Amino acid sequence: MMKPWFLLLGVLPCLTFAAEDGRQLVQMPLEARAEMRAEMLDFQSSLHQIVDALASGKSAEAADIAESKIGVSAMGRHRNAPPNARPGMHMPNDMHMIARNMHVAGSEFARTARAGDLTKALAALQPVMGACVACHRSYRTQ
Repeated sequence: MMKPWFLLLGVLPCLTFAAEDGRQLVQMPLEARAEMRAEMLDFQSSLHQIVDALASGKSAEAADIAESKIGVSAMGRHRNAPPNARPGMHMPNDMHMIARNMHVAGSEFARTARAGDLTKALAALQPVMGACVACHRSYRTQ
């Protein structure tokens, strides 16, 4: 029979990691958190599609994906949801600013990619991906 204190051996590393996680904890209702995670997964898939399109020499396709899925055109996805399912309502101002800047950067990338210069398009994609990194390095929801 396993001693109850053995169970703590599996829990302690998790507690230590959570205590050492210096990111700001953002409290939001479960529904808002689920919507935000779904949206982040969509952004991640879109970034993959964008890079694939660029690698295939399809900069116009990359631009279309960026504008429709990440750019300013994609803002407001949750505007008709109830308040408990609207992530933006629960974000700190700085976190919300990172998200807004990501949308603007997505539209800027789309404009740049349409010109067809791969080097400039990749440079314009960096602020989009940088916003993802900045947010995930600064904030957590659990």
